[in-house]
Amino acid sequence: MSSSLTSNEHFLKRARNIRNELLNRTDKYLLSDYPISLEEQMKIKEYRQALREFINNNKDNYLNGQAKIDFPPQPDFIELNIIY
Repeated sequence: MSSSLTSNEHFLKRARNIRNELLNRTDKYLLSDYPISLEEQMKIKEYRQALREFINNNKDNYLNGQAKIDFPPQPDFIELNIIY
């Protein structure tokens, strides 16, 4: 049995995949021996939480075709190099 995604469900899935990649690329900043300050580490934690909440807070808008991808801004001291 094959299931097909609506274009809006596909959009939501794509947004989740991008969000997951952004989370993956920020993992290293949370390692105890990564050379950043505690303040910068807190900003990374806040950014990661904002990424998690972003999808959940916009899910209905995505499914109704009313949202575009405007992810939370990344901290200015990192460069994640993702084009979306």
